Parts: sequence; structure tokens; C-alpha cells
Amino acid sequence: MADILIIGYGNELRSDDGAGPAVARYVESLRLPGVRTLVLPQLTPELAADIACARAVIFVDAQPAHEAHEVQVLLLSPSSPRALGSHTSDPGALLALTQALYGRCPPTWLVAVPAARFDLGTELSPLTQAAVGQALERIRALCASVPTERTEA
Repeated sequence: MADILIIGYGNELRSDDGAGPAVARYVESLRLPGVRTLVLPQLTPELAADIACARAVIFVDAQPAHEAHEVQVLLLSPSSPRALGSHTSDPGALLALTQALYGRCPPTWLVAVPAARFDLGTELSPLTQAAVGQALERIRALCASVPTERTEA
């Protein structure tokens, strides 16, 4: 049985942009059964192999707070990549690559953590710190909702 793959990504040296990695590290510390975490500064095409083997995928990333002040959970689907280069920063494009290379794309969500600051620094803003707990609860709920058998999308 494949694991649920949680990918927390962002630049930890740009304040709240480190929210994705921070949440993924918290999830990892919980040692949830059947959950595997990756902490990355950015998404790259090489992740397609890991995604193809997963039962489900949850991306965790910071989103500017002007878009939403609460954690948002979005169901993702493969989208046309703007261009495939050595770095793929769009989860939808990465899912499209996974589908093209491996013929499958697992159920995938984005947990978007509100962020107020993207300046140099390693501390999360109070807004983002408060949202980390909410993100963890959303991820737990998503993990509980994923069937134990791998499903094709």
C-alpha cells in the first residue's frame, strides 16, 4: 500500500514562505501511520516519481494573506504546464507531468497557509504561526478521508 505523501515547500529564509516546510515538519513529528513527508525549498520534476507511487498527495505552501486569512484546502488536478524546465513551481503542472510519465495521478490537495511577510528572516509572522495549527487539523482530516486502497484519478 502506498503512503499519503505530504510535500511542504517554500523558502525558509523568507519568513512566512517557510510555512509549508514548517507544517510538514510538524506532521512528520506526529508519525502518522501511512504518511510520508518531504520538506523542500521548491518543486522539481523529479517529484513526479514519488507522486505517482502515492495513494494521495497533499501540498502545503504559503499564500499571501490578502487572498485569504484562513487556511484554504483546494482539490487539485493536472494543468497544462507553462514550460517544463529544471524547476516546476506549480503543483498542477507537476501533476500533469506525473500523469504524462506514469499514466496516473493520485487525489491531490493544496493546503494553503496564509502568509503576511516574505522578507528575509526565519521567523513566521503571528498570522502564519496561528494558521499552522489549523493546517495540521486540515491535513489530519484529509489523511483520514483517503481510502486505504490506491485510487486512480
